[in-house]
Amino acid sequence: MKASERINAAINLECSDRVPLAPLLDHWAATYTGITNAELMSDPDKRFNAVLKTAIDFKWDMSFLADTVNTTLLKLGVPARLKLPGIDLPERSEHQFDEKEVMTEVDFDILESDGLIALLSRLIPRIYPEMTVESAMTDFAHASTEITDQAAKLRENGIDPAVGFVIPGPSFEYFCFARSINVALTDLRRRPEKLKIAGKRFCQDMLGLAIASSGQNNISRVFIGVSRSSPVFLSNKLFEAFVLPDLELLVSGLIDANITPVFHCDTNWTKFLHYFQRFPKGKCIIELDSFTGIFKAKEILGEHMAIMGDVPSTLLAEGTKDEVMTYCKNLIEEVGRGGGFILSSGCSVPLNAKVDNVRAMTEAIEEWGWYK
Repeated sequence: MKASERINAAINLECSDRVPLAPLLDHWAATYTGITNAELMSDPDKRFNAVLKTAIDFKWDMSFLADTVNTTLLKLGVPARLKLPGIDLPERSEHQFDEKEVMTEVDFDILESDGLIALLSRLIPRIYPEMTVESAMTDFAHASTEITDQAAKLRENGIDPAVGFVIPGPSFEYFCFARSINVALTDLRRRPEKLKIAGKRFCQDMLGLAIASSGQNNISRVFIGVSRSSPVFLSNKLFEAFVLPDLELLVSGLIDANITPVFHCDTNWTKFLHYFQRFPKGKCIIELDSFTGIFKAKEILGEHMAIMGDVPSTLLAEGTKDEVMTYCKNLIEEVGRGGGFILSSGCSVPLNAKVDNVRAMTEAIEEWGWYK
């Protein structure tokens, strides 16, 4: 069976021949292939070759294109200054963001009336004085072409590319970066209607970019990052007022375009899992990072959407091979029961993961992952 068929069966909540394997790859591609993180983030060819070698060597069914360490996408998608290994940080460090309040109250009005590109034309010079909007858009066009070519090469090697576009999240997530999290939380109470109206325009414009990009690269899945909109930060009331409408807009638009939303859930979402039942059955993936209770997710969402996860980063970095094998076996037998499961890392494979532990995920699939 083809890798893409396994992934699609999981999305459809069906059993294929076996549980598919798709860890989230970014900086560990550099660790495994012997290049620096500076090279990974500055050289698209080295980045892709590292991704391809890793995915082939470990027999992954689906692989991210290290989208989360694509410098162009990070600079345009996250409104905070990117600190790069080899420039701002040691060459083997992970990248960082320097979050400051770069978006003013007036910018909400600009976003509402003129849209996301108009907002970026104001934010980019504040964050990156050396960049212009024109150069940023040119860089984005080049990155889009690279992703299209790289996705085709992954498919040639029997690996399904994971996502065709990264939406940084519902508007509250974006405003947390652009306003800083403390100010964004205050905004929820001081200017709620402004956030709702501007947030809707943000999601409409981001949705248009996502659909266009996925059409170009022929990858029918889109990443939606959610972290600061979790119950760690928000009450049910605030989530329902400011986040859920954004997610419903994004999800309905993507599904109407025959694109699968992939919710990348950082932090603990256990208390909010029931909200994901609102989305159409068999049309989404929820990706968990080991802080959310994945067995609880199986109980609540197992018959509603595909579950992806969740071998913990600490286990991959500090555990033994036997411990990883045992953890994967439990996931396969419990969360994988009846289909609708993709075995993955809990968030990204960490920079310091042991090679034998990453290989243990593959061996666990080969040992216990077959559906009978």
